[in-house]
Amino acid sequence: MKITETFRSIQGESRYSGWPCFFIRTTGCPLRCRWCDTTYSFYGGEERTVDSLVGEAVSSGTSLVEITGGEPFVQPELPALCQKLLDRGKTVLIETSGGFPVPSGLNRQCRLIVDLKPPGSGMEAWMKAENFAELGGEDEIKAVLAGRDDFDWSVQKLEEWGVWGRVPVTFSPVFGECDPRELARWVLDSGLPIRIQVQLHKILFDPQLRGV
Repeated sequence: MKITETFRSIQGESRYSGWPCFFIRTTGCPLRCRWCDTTYSFYGGEERTVDSLVGEAVSSGTSLVEITGGEPFVQPELPALCQKLLDRGKTVLIETSGGFPVPSGLNRQCRLIVDLKPPGSGMEAWMKAENFAELGGEDEIKAVLAGRDDFDWSVQKLEEWGVWGRVPVTFSPVFGECDPRELARWVLDSGLPIRIQVQLHKILFDPQLRGV
């Protein structure tokens, strides 16, 4: 697999926020979100074997492993990596852009954190109902919002796709751009089952650092 980096840190996003986690960051992503904070993962990387990654994850001492990117769903070896991590007793999270359907052969014991890209990201054209059709209660949809227009668009799309009550939903403000207090008010006024989060790792650590 082409891998940009591996590191142990605190999970900063999703329902697992706050827990120690071992991260495997894959290389390459076809999307170009306006506020992407991991553009360094678009190119380069190092070829790693699945077994070497599993061994490093096991030796990290954390029960939680997240495969992120880049875009993990474009890595052909992803199902094999996930299966071997599950076989070693790991809880496996996969964070994906929302631009691709669930890969064939992926063990659905993995918990998917699927981004919903609103217009502020510039990537909303990649968002299609079929990419979210297989998600269930152990998965999560995460939308990062630049403002009220993104909020309204995301609410509408999730309504169209029948997500409410089927898949947990988290909304986050774009770091340094959308006021979390305003987002909180929109959520309260909406009456919808939306969980708010901020990027905890950018509060705990320097947001410009890699490997956090």
